[in-house]
Amino acid sequence: MSARSALVAGATGLVGRELMALLAADGRWSDVHALVRKPLAAGAWPESAKATLHEHVVDFAHLARTRLAGRVDDAFVCLGTTIRTAGTREAFRAVDLDYVVATARLAQRRGARRLAVVSAMGADAGSRVFYNRVKGEVEAALIGLALDSLTLVRPSLLAGERSERRPAEQLALRVAVPIGALLPRRYRPVPAAAVARCMIDAVFRGAPGVRVVESDRIQDFAR
Repeated sequence: MSARSALVAGATGLVGRELMALLAADGRWSDVHALVRKPLAAGAWPESAKATLHEHVVDFAHLARTRLAGRVDDAFVCLGTTIRTAGTREAFRAVDLDYVVATARLAQRRGARRLAVVSAMGADAGSRVFYNRVKGEVEAALIGLALDSLTLVRPSLLAGERSERRPAEQLALRVAVPIGALLPRRYRPVPAAAVARCMIDAVFRGAPGVRVVESDRIQDFAR
């Protein structure tokens, strides 16, 4: 495969930061387009990076107006929030569904045919649990785009240093991490870096059709 161009949304989040670091060091992608709400912090993209960073400060609520120069081959979407952070169910849905689908459509318009997205364990459009239902709905919407290769990554609890406080998640991690080896593999906390490696592997391979990667298989990418 010759050098390709990637688009990343959610570059400053827990998985997104790991993904950006991997893309910078990879060499298989010559250009990385990062969609961000505000400029990246100094040093977020290393000087030694093997790819050129193109930073796009955008309003995700009006992403259809965004214009990207050049072609995008692959896309990675790591967008996500919590109802507590978003403030309302409607605001949560805007981020975890509307913004994700809008990013995928933007990437598709620029030529992308391979997409990897962070979803969640238990995603089910028919679920009575609001969070799981929204995740299932976004998966269904993405499948409807008919991309050549779509990977839906469903981690359990994400382990890593977040830039925002998530008390419920932090409490769950404090309980789960010490007994992780005793839990069924799919319920164990999964490192954010493993999720990022899984996404890169899936997009690089570009297996045709829709691929769902559950948390136990993501664990294979932990180091």
